[in-house]
Order: sequence, then C-alpha cells, then structure tokens
Amino acid sequence: MKFTVTRNALLSELNLAQGVIEKKSTIPILSNILLEAAGDHIDITATDGDVTIRCGCFAAVAVEGATTISARRLFDIVRLLPENSEIELSLLENGWVELRSGNSHYKIVAIPKDDFPVIPDTAPTITVIPGNLLERMIQRTMFAITQEESRYTLNGSLLVFQPDVVHMVATDGHRLALVSKSMEIPGVKEDVRVLIPRKTLTEILKFVSGQDIAVEFGRNDNHLFFSAGNKQIVSRILAGQFPNYELVIPRENDKLIVIETKAFGDCIRRAAIMSDEKLKSVKLSFGTGELEISAINADAGESREVLPIEFEGEKIDIGFNSQYLLEFIGACGADSVSVAIKDSDTQGLLRPVGADDMDYRYVAMPMNV
Repeated sequence: MKFTVTRNALLSELNLAQGVIEKKSTIPILSNILLEAAGDHIDITATDGDVTIRCGCFAAVAVEGATTISARRLFDIVRLLPENSEIELSLLENGWVELRSGNSHYKIVAIPKDDFPVIPDTAPTITVIPGNLLERMIQRTMFAITQEESRYTLNGSLLVFQPDVVHMVATDGHRLALVSKSMEIPGVKEDVRVLIPRKTLTEILKFVSGQDIAVEFGRNDNHLFFSAGNKQIVSRILAGQFPNYELVIPRENDKLIVIETKAFGDCIRRAAIMSDEKLKSVKLSFGTGELEISAINADAGESREVLPIEFEGEKIDIGFNSQYLLEFIGACGADSVSVAIKDSDTQGLLRPVGADDMDYRYVAMPMNV
C-alpha cells in the first residue's frame, strides 16, 4: 500500500473518525483505524464494536492495499503538520507504516487488516431524510436521554417513521422530549421504529452539522445505517421496548401561559442559585398577572423572582427540576414558550411558540417543593 494525500483532506476524515475510538480500549485493534487504498481514494473505517464510521477522501494511490494504524497517533501527527502539505503513506515489508511529509518522517507500528472487526454490509435504503432536519430533531431530544446505564432502553432516542410524519423522542423517566415533523416520508408504507444509542446520535450530529445533505437510512435485524456521499455510520440497534410516550403527554392541562424565553430562563437561573444542589428544584407559583419563581435551601437561604404574565384564576404552585427547564429553554429555539399546567401534581407541558415548522413538546414531571 502506498498513496499520497493532502494533509487537510486526511485531517478532516480522521477528525470524523475520532469520535468512535475508545480512548482506553482493552482490545488493541479497536484503537486503530482501517486504512484501505484503491483506485483514486482511500477509505477509513473506525469502530468501537457498537458504532462504526466509514469515510474517506481522494488520494493518489500508487500501490493498492490495506492495514490498520493507531487512530490517535496518526491524528496527532497529521494535525501538527503544516497546512496544505502533502503526506505520503507506505506499508513497509515489516508491516509498519511509513509517513513522510516535507522534513517530517515517521514509522508507525501497524496491525494487519485481518485482525480488524468485520463490519456489516450496508442494508437496503428504507427512506431518505434531510440532514438539517435530522440535526434539529436530535438537538431537541438528545439531552433528555437518561444518564443511567442500567436503564438500557432509555439510553437512546426513539426514531419513528410513518408515511406522513417522522418523530423523535427521548426520556429519562422524569421528563420527555418529543419532536415531530409532518412531511411525506418516501418509501415508508407502515411504521418503522428504531432505538438509536446516544453515542450514535452524537456521531450523526457531527456527520450532518451545518450541511445541506440528504441522509439515506437503512436497517437490518441488528444494525442501523446512515449514509451520505462517501460517509456512513453503522450502529447497533438498542434492543428492548421503549415506553409508550403518548401516554405521558398530558391532555387536560387547561391553564396556558406564554412567557418570553430569555426572561424565563434568566429568572430560573437566578432562583436556582439557592436550590438544593442535588434536587435542583424550583417552585413556580402562577398567580393573577405574575409568575413567581422561588427556591429554598435550609442550609443556604432562599430566592424569589417575579415575572409579569397574562394569567387569571386561583394560584397554582408547582415544582420542577430547574435543570430540566433550562435544557428545554436552551433547545427550543423560540423567543417565547408556552407552559400548560393543570394542578400541582400533574406533569407540565412546555412548547416553543412560533419557532419553526416542527411540533416540539416537552413534558416535565412535577416535584415536591
């Protein structure tokens, strides 16, 4: 194997591959990337056994071949080389890789390709989804995924394709984020439901960030495939039954308040300074003409913030985790949000007001305060 490639092109692909490499893997080959040179390009594959990234770039290939090399070491070398320099990589007879660029010269231990895990072939495309839509849906739901590894089926987001709508939903059992987009879903005749692991979602965000691309989606019995151009993410499917999220969404919250997003968030942040560090609870008191946000900590003190709102009726006190509210506010992308409540014991329903063309609903369970 021998090829020449520009530093910037190679660095871009190596940067994409870094996300799936385990920093302290007990299996040495998983710290390596697979380099394959053929025709007029090189292909790069990185995997942790659960998530795989395939990418590549143009290269002047003198000798076709393949090997695996330390992902971190190659990345560190390439990123420190001069901008737009040329890099020549060669596989030596002793199985090492030689890298030359200007006055820089390296010899790097490699592991044969045969030791690299077998990556499943691509599955037939089920549908195509705009990359910028996928990006927005992940950004609005991913933060609600549970942090508890033991709750296996909640360690990702549920993606649901229906003939005329696509949904993405995540929950940790204390709050739920659901985003939907009404549109024709080509190729989908019946519901397609898949659980996407958190790490896969993170890599998809890198994959599509800021790009106007169409992402092809496919699946087989055990894996998901997200492809665009010469780039592909392969992911194991999370097994198990995701909760019936429709049952969590309150239907009888008849008291609706619209609040300016920034002011709401600022008041919550200030009030939460005095909340319990573990519970992070704040009390929202809805009264005629005003919303009072308060927190009490027996060891620290108390706080009180008041916001003018359009509200009439009996006073209602309801407690929420302040961090849950702030994460929704940060993701909603709207100048105003609506808060729909029923009483002190029923979950609250928050939505952005006039943000974009998606239906975004956020459910937060009440807390005792």
